[in-house]
Amino acid sequence: MTGPGPQIVVSPNVDTLYSVAVLDLRRGPEMLTVPAIQNRYYVYQFLDMFTQSFAYVGTRATAGRAGSWVVAAPGWHGQVPTGDSVIRSSTPVVFLLGRFLVFGETDLPATRAMMAQVRLAPLNGAPSLGQSHSRPNGTESTATLPATQLGLGAARGSPQNVAQAGAAFFDELGDDLAVNPPTTSADRSELDRFASLGVGPGRHPAANGTSTRRAALARGVSEGAAQVLRAVASTSHGVNGWVEHLDVGRYSSNFLVRAEIAQTGWGSNIPQEAVYINSSRDGHGDPYSGSRSYVMRFPAGSLPPAKAFWSLTAYGPDRFLVANAEDRYSIGSHTPRLQTNPDGSLDLYLQATLPSAHTSNWLPIPTDEFTLTMRIYLPLPPVLLGRYRLPPVEPTDP
Repeated sequence: MTGPGPQIVVSPNVDTLYSVAVLDLRRGPEMLTVPAIQNRYYVYQFLDMFTQSFAYVGTRATAGRAGSWVVAAPGWHGQVPTGDSVIRSSTPVVFLLGRFLVFGETDLPATRAMMAQVRLAPLNGAPSLGQSHSRPNGTESTATLPATQLGLGAARGSPQNVAQAGAAFFDELGDDLAVNPPTTSADRSELDRFASLGVGPGRHPAANGTSTRRAALARGVSEGAAQVLRAVASTSHGVNGWVEHLDVGRYSSNFLVRAEIAQTGWGSNIPQEAVYINSSRDGHGDPYSGSRSYVMRFPAGSLPPAKAFWSLTAYGPDRFLVANAEDRYSIGSHTPRLQTNPDGSLDLYLQATLPSAHTSNWLPIPTDEFTLTMRIYLPLPPVLLGRYRLPPVEPTDP
């Protein structure tokens, strides 16, 4: 499962095995074939290059049934096998993220065996464009672009850090837009505003522009990145120290929210699939510190209402996992031997060192600053309607 190793995307899910593919549909459709899966939660999420989640296959969307789904580029017209469904992408390149719930380390072989039954291949055996790219904890696709082109697994300070990319960000953007033009009128309208600066599909304003223009673009990138960080910080308090977004996965013209999610939880699902609730401050409004110990108490009958599962994960301030001696990074509904109190309440203990008691209810935290994310997969109506509230995380030391 995901650990504190290669930093692929921020806020990784550690409760599932991932399967990652990047589909280039310019040479033809791809076909995803999945067996019947009824005994565990799974999902395949299809995202266009603007991170809009446009289709799903899995426990919720397709009731875990067996089937084949043909993924086609915009404007493709062709024949598909009888009985297969067609998923039409809004962009020629598609991110495909699979997640399979794992019931602990002993369940890994069974999970991997099930994932190995899933097939992703070109329709009618047509050759794929690009190279294969597999994740060590997932499956391999025969329809992916080179990892270097996509920045997958890049180190900190790479072009994934927008502010450090400077004006060159717009050259990379121009290359991507040449393949994947805007899909909505809102995106097209916003992009048109930058045309006079040399920004657009296939354009390279940093490489071809004047030094004055490059400096202006670099300032714009820096200020834009700072605006995103300010937006993240402005929503850091929330209710009981928790902040939730119920407007993610499909963003319409919510450009700032889309940028916030790219910064804090790239690849977020739509709320019907999963809700993510984040916290960087305790119940008193103070930033979390690994030098302190905390408890999160759920009163009886108030655990997160989920049809699939819920889990709590601790991250560093950059929202990547931080290694700990226990190699434990989440706690939740699938954690074995969670102990409830006599009154039915549940306490989760968050601290950097092994507690003297309640070890089964312990989530190790980083020794310095940290953040928390609560995931609720297949949330029930109280969550989707914004009525459910997580309890605060309270410090237990003076």
